[in-house]
Amino acid sequence: MIRNAMTQHKTTNNKNTVIDLNDLFQKLVFHWPLYLIVVMAAVTGAMLYMKYKQPIYMSGAKLYLKDEKKGGGEEADALKSLSLFNSSKNIENEMELLKSPILVEKAILRNNFHLRYYRKGAVSKEEIYTHPPLTIRVLGDSAAVGNYLLDVTPEKGLLQVKQISKSDDDGKSFTVKPGETFTLAKDQFMINYVSPEALETGATYRIRIDSVMELAYDKIDEIGTALVNRDATVVFITYKDPVAERSANFLNALLDTYNDYTLDDKNKVSFKAVHFLTVRIDSLKEELGLLEKQEENFKIQRGITDIDAGSKLALEQVKEADIRLNEANLQLTVFDQVEDYVNNPSSGYPFAPVGNVDQTLTSMINRYEEALKEKKRLSLTLKPSSEILQNVESQITDTRNTIMNYIAGYRRNAGVVQKATQEKVNQIQRKIATIPTSAREYINIKRQQGVKENLYLFLLKKKEEAAVTNASNVTDNKIIAPAYVPDSPIAPKKSMVFIGFIAGALVLTSIYIYLKYFLNQRVLSKKEIEQASDLPVIAEIYQQDTNVKDLSLHTRSVLVEQIFSMRTNLKFLLTGQTGTPTILITSSMSGEGKTFLSAHLGNSLTVGNKKVVLVELDLRKPKLSQFLGLDHNNGVTNYIIGNKSIEEIIKKVPGNDDLFLVSSGPIPPNPIELIEGQRMAELLEQLKDLFDYVVIDMSPVGIVSDARSIAPHVDCALFVVRYNFTPKSKLMMVADSIRRGFFRKTAIIFNGIAQDTFYPYYYYDHYSYSATKEQQRTWSSLAKKIKQRIA
Repeated sequence: MIRNAMTQHKTTNNKNTVIDLNDLFQKLVFHWPLYLIVVMAAVTGAMLYMKYKQPIYMSGAKLYLKDEKKGGGEEADALKSLSLFNSSKNIENEMELLKSPILVEKAILRNNFHLRYYRKGAVSKEEIYTHPPLTIRVLGDSAAVGNYLLDVTPEKGLLQVKQISKSDDDGKSFTVKPGETFTLAKDQFMINYVSPEALETGATYRIRIDSVMELAYDKIDEIGTALVNRDATVVFITYKDPVAERSANFLNALLDTYNDYTLDDKNKVSFKAVHFLTVRIDSLKEELGLLEKQEENFKIQRGITDIDAGSKLALEQVKEADIRLNEANLQLTVFDQVEDYVNNPSSGYPFAPVGNVDQTLTSMINRYEEALKEKKRLSLTLKPSSEILQNVESQITDTRNTIMNYIAGYRRNAGVVQKATQEKVNQIQRKIATIPTSAREYINIKRQQGVKENLYLFLLKKKEEAAVTNASNVTDNKIIAPAYVPDSPIAPKKSMVFIGFIAGALVLTSIYIYLKYFLNQRVLSKKEIEQASDLPVIAEIYQQDTNVKDLSLHTRSVLVEQIFSMRTNLKFLLTGQTGTPTILITSSMSGEGKTFLSAHLGNSLTVGNKKVVLVELDLRKPKLSQFLGLDHNNGVTNYIIGNKSIEEIIKKVPGNDDLFLVSSGPIPPNPIELIEGQRMAELLEQLKDLFDYVVIDMSPVGIVSDARSIAPHVDCALFVVRYNFTPKSKLMMVADSIRRGFFRKTAIIFNGIAQDTFYPYYYYDHYSYSATKEQQRTWSSLAKKIKQRIA
């Protein structure tokens, strides 16, 4: 039996965990006035939110970037042929460069985006972006100034200035004249009128001065970059700002700054090359002038106008050998430049070699510079310990080692060529030694002159190439769609705000209703009783606002009809019962209405001239006698101890000749012993012989075991459960007692159901008595109904 009871209890708990969606839906519909009020409040809240929430505007622009990875055609190859260096770029790196704090900071400083002006209102402040009536000027380095809040109030040609601290509105206050310098901390400022006629009398203007670097990092999060499609080199750039005009102006300023930055980066290389070549050419020009003067003086002094054919041949040979030797020396000089740059790239970045560099080494240098650029970009946002930054540093080291190894191998080859060429020069010089002294000296002068001329012409050619490259330097970027001033904000969206507020309100209200009903620890519905006990509910009784002590059966009240319905269901439950039925009415705890129902049930059973006796067997806290207007001085306890006979303890209930009462008598110290005694059994047997029904008002079964003690003498046990009063835990205790089989026949009475709540609306809406209808038509009744559906 215990195992079956546990199994039933487990099954019941599983039933309770399942949410009846139909039941939940009907509860939600029942509380429609609450939803109406909540929706109205949500709409009001959404309107206030839209009124005071700062809007966010977004502007966009399109920028074309030349990416040699994605093509460039013959035009790109032609430009490369004129350039001394490779200027290829990576589209992804350029997209990151657009969001670099360095560029953003420059754009902010150029256009004073770190200075903001507001007109203070009673509730909020309105930003003035275009045509502010007054402006502030930062005297000194604007990049190092920031994080000031000033409230300025113009008064009779003066300015009342108050510095606002971040923690509160208390700060330094002072008075200045327009155009007068004042100092805050270590910074100096000046405020001037722009349009004095636009100043409002008594108005206060707030000036906000942000730190440029901090503002730049904040702006990065508001800048978005994305390719228009996977194969394109067009970047769509967006920027969000509370001011529509500023969103477009800031984006255009950022693009202009980016173009200037990229063009300046390209010009650095060619400018360094031109400057170096100009200095070197000027030096060679002076040296050539001295050699020409030396040749002229030599001819005049020695009277030489020409040299013989042998001398000319020797001179030509030595010139050719010197040219090859100079080329080898120049190549080694270029390698020295590369080595110096690789070992210390910060001293000459970007690299601009003067001389011929083969394509393999040029490619290595380009990869090295790309890695340096990537490291510089990442170092703006990542810590030195970052794994990504360490990987880039590793790539730089590997590329540097590759370049150094390549140069070392090339040096070995160049050394061999240089040695062979020098040997040939030495042979020619030995041959020249056999030429007469005057011719030999003249050949040496011409030799030096030829070397200088060849080097001068070579450098002059390189200077022209560098000049052409510098002149052809143009930005590879094109703004194909400038930023526009947006017409409407992207946030907050009016429709989404209203939908969000209303949806949130509906969800919260639904959760509240769910918690109210499904997480309530008290019994609220017939369904909960049936799920817990699997017993029939033979009666559902409204909560009564009228005099509950009126036992008249001739009124057409809802209570009388419900009592008669309970009486009918009880008779059906007692089908097959022979002799006088003994009906026990109990509950799980005090206050659930068992005494009230015992009196009314006993009164209803007298219909048809039936004799009914009510036995007040709640010997611990008797209330039935008082309810019926009688005393309990003589009763059950007197009979059990032998002080009174059965005739002496039976009392007639006033107002009904067929209804009688056996009071409890004096409260005994040991009620359970009296109830379980033989005299109690004899009393019940005698009452069955005298009456047609015996109705026992018993103490609560959930508190004491009195009801279980008298169970063998009871034909039917009715358990009272009160709406929104009986805890579900107590109901489970009653259900457990019922499952153990202490009582023969059992049923539940659901008592005290409040009217105008969900449950009577669901179960009892079919009652339609004229008095009730009349009551429902009154405004007070309508207000009560609405209150019940809101609470």
